[in-house]
Amino acid sequence: MFVFGQDELTKEQVTEDYTILKNVLSKGYPSLYEYTSESEWDSLFTNFEKEKLTTIKTTNGLYKSITELIDYTRDGHLIVMRPQLTSTPKLFPLLLKIIEGKFYADTGDFGIPVGSEIISIDTINAIKLRQKFLKYAPSDGFNTSKKDRQIERELGILHFYEFGAKDTYQVAYKTPSNEILTKNIKSKSFESIGSRFVNRNSYFSIYHNATNKSEFVKTTIGKKEPFVYFIDSLNTAILTMNSFQLDVEKFREELKAIFKNINRKKVKNLIIDVRQNEGGYPINSINAFSYIAHQPFKQRESSSVITSELPEEKYSQNLVNGYTYKTFFEKYYQNTPKKENEWILMTDENEPFMIPNRKGFKGKTYVLIGGKTFSAGSSFALFCKNQGVTLVGEETGGAYYTQTGGYPIIYTLPNSKIKVLISFVKISRYVKDKTVKKGGGIFPDFRVPLTVQDLIEGRDSQLNYVVKRINKN
Repeated sequence: MFVFGQDELTKEQVTEDYTILKNVLSKGYPSLYEYTSESEWDSLFTNFEKEKLTTIKTTNGLYKSITELIDYTRDGHLIVMRPQLTSTPKLFPLLLKIIEGKFYADTGDFGIPVGSEIISIDTINAIKLRQKFLKYAPSDGFNTSKKDRQIERELGILHFYEFGAKDTYQVAYKTPSNEILTKNIKSKSFESIGSRFVNRNSYFSIYHNATNKSEFVKTTIGKKEPFVYFIDSLNTAILTMNSFQLDVEKFREELKAIFKNINRKKVKNLIIDVRQNEGGYPINSINAFSYIAHQPFKQRESSSVITSELPEEKYSQNLVNGYTYKTFFEKYYQNTPKKENEWILMTDENEPFMIPNRKGFKGKTYVLIGGKTFSAGSSFALFCKNQGVTLVGEETGGAYYTQTGGYPIIYTLPNSKIKVLISFVKISRYVKDKTVKKGGGIFPDFRVPLTVQDLIEGRDSQLNYVVKRINKN
């Protein structure tokens, strides 16, 4: 048997854990009112205290309730971490892709054809299921593309969090030929589900004519280091940067070698793929963009904090090397202008590096973005947007105007042991176009969604769009 978050909690224990979290949010978190007003938060807190606190009896119950509450911060960097499993249960096994808010089969497993629309699971409408899962996937603003990408990857475990373990699931689905069928599918182990991920049509091994799917995924989506390949017939290079969470010096040297090769081959078109890039070190994003920048660039207008001392410090775990929050505040914010309860830093220590690289690329550049493009990955997309570099794909998971991703701290609530990752620095991004509606990510110049037919055929619609555009030109 497994146990998941069913440790019983008294009302006093639940109240203490909730109060600690509320104090941290209210006293130290700088973006509480960015998307949800103070009056709305008052109502949310009041409702939680009157309605929820009396009904929560277990760690799992508190986890679900806190996750739902935290979702109102609209912050992709603020993460309620999952309670520890003493052992892993068997899970819902279908690998699905979300297209325009609906679930579709991403493999042909269990006799369900690729591209079949999932109508319901255990008689619960699939659209309602997605709504239930959204709270588990943090995202900036009102963006759902990042949420959908996370739900796709974690569907089995999310279904378990929401409904508990089951031996069998009844799945109603509509095939691509419009046949409506129902099938009972047994739960599967976490390991067996993971081993089938390489078979996803949405990983596009078919489009790239890859016969060894496992090797293809390992050397493309699964590769953190930047890599490049060429389409010689189109005089085009395709550079993939799946992460900026890499050693800064090593990343710089790898990019230097890649662009030396690109320029040596006298390539005219460059496609940069950051669709899998969930961020990392901002300096890596800056260094990468310097190779395609037309002129000096900026990443922010300002950064700010709202506290000089870390609230509820005894429950915190510092993640920033070389600093405590106190020494960090003293170095960067103590002597900056203070507006009401907010200290605002107008300078950026990375500004000297935000200039075009002398050995950069001079041809035409296209950048592929998506829902997983987040944090420093989203900053890279915004650099492109500000300088008119063509963006293709779907809205990024990282917000257009603000990001709350500086000085991260993990809090461990003492009774439930639930961990919450909270950042204490709010970034106001530098944007040229201020007509964009607040609450969204960085939008592509050409929105190219994955269609159901693309999924069935395993076609990378976004890369295909750019390749066709280059071929036409």
